[in-house]
Amino acid sequence: MAKCFECGAKTGKWGGSDALYFPEDKLKEGLLDMGISDSKVNQMQEKDVLCEKCGKKVYCRHAVEVYRHFESTYMPDEFQEVLNSGEDWVAIAKAELSNNSTLPKEKTATASKDSPIGNIGTSTPSKSSSRITTAADLTRLLQTRHDKTKSQWNKNGVVQYKDENIAILQRMWGQQVQFIIACSQVTNEGYRLMAIDEGKEGGQSSGGFVGGLNAYFYFQKMDYVR
Repeated sequence: MAKCFECGAKTGKWGGSDALYFPEDKLKEGLLDMGISDSKVNQMQEKDVLCEKCGKKVYCRHAVEVYRHFESTYMPDEFQEVLNSGEDWVAIAKAELSNNSTLPKEKTATASKDSPIGNIGTSTPSKSSSRITTAADLTRLLQTRHDKTKSQWNKNGVVQYKDENIAILQRMWGQQVQFIIACSQVTNEGYRLMAIDEGKEGGQSSGGFVGGLNAYFYFQKMDYVR
């Protein structure tokens, strides 16, 4: 157990159930990435740490810079999650930016819910203002959204996946009626068929089923088609 470099309080383990702490190397790396220099952090030596309270104070001291960094590097929905985190620096940044009349208006959207077909988000993307992702952005998204997306994936169902952007249906053997219902609903909601993955080719056992057994059908919301 270490002591906080700034206040001397005892800290728990990093990522443990006790009070979190901010290690010197992680703090300096994070601030460097954001182009921020903090006099207190600069005085820290190897293996020095800040307790959770003092560590958060660092971000509060540079609230606007932190805000601008996330605004410029994160995707809009990621940035909104940061703003909704409840961190103290978020409120400070908003207040300071508001006083300077430079705080951008936040986009509002109706979040989609994990539910049966027919219950989706109603947000409309702004194509002209959307930021193009970089390879690094996509790599980060793969890592951060993997578990959330996988939890919504239904590999054994007609509705394989569905969110406000895309829908993936599978034409499963023996569930033609269910597939028709799903296709009708997503089409009614404004999704259009963009591609078909034929899947396993059907043989004699398929009775000449055109399009292959268990083919995947990829739909995209037309609002997102440029």
